[in-house]
Amino acid sequence: MRVFYSSELAPTHPLVHVCTTLGVELIDQSLITFEAIPNKPSLPYDVVFFSSPRAYEFGKHVITPDTKIACISKGTAAFCDAQIAWHGNTPGNPNQTAQDFKAWAGKKRILFPVSDRSLGSISQVFPDDQIEVLSVYSTRLSPRVITPCDLYVFTSPSNVASYLKLNQLPPHAKVIAWGLSTEHALKAQGINPVYSRNTEESMDWSSLLASWLNP
Repeated sequence: MRVFYSSELAPTHPLVHVCTTLGVELIDQSLITFEAIPNKPSLPYDVVFFSSPRAYEFGKHVITPDTKIACISKGTAAFCDAQIAWHGNTPGNPNQTAQDFKAWAGKKRILFPVSDRSLGSISQVFPDDQIEVLSVYSTRLSPRVITPCDLYVFTSPSNVASYLKLNQLPPHAKVIAWGLSTEHALKAQGINPVYSRNTEESMDWSSLLASWLNP
């Protein structure tokens, strides 16, 4: 059995451990790259909203002593080396997070540091005169040929798009999507995931892979 995961995994990641234990070949390879965009805000703001650790990495320069920091999830908040005023509790469900954040933000002015490929899932629920969406990094597709696998785990819509540039899914392959946006990107290509999870925190990789190895 061979597994593809569309991001580089730390040696301590549970999937790495399970694949080693079960003798499963793992290909952990991101199919996208990133580059900073030197933009600066043009409007005043009360809150900076970070939609991912990468948005924080490239956009933390916009934080001022007077701004509050909000994050899309607890995971992103944990990555930020700053005091967090608010974070979402529905990872992978941007529609619900957007509504929760809007209720918390009220009339505050919001700055959204984002990728140039951002879907705007959170910012779109706000009126235009309350927000500024600032592209602080570019997401570039970096497609490459991937050896056919039995299981594919896609972590973002951009990785889906990049994979399909040079590859086709084998007919027998199973697919897992992290988050609704990734699920929608797959379904738009006629690919139905066997699992679509908001987060992998509760994923029992050992039981899942063992069940497919020994049906």
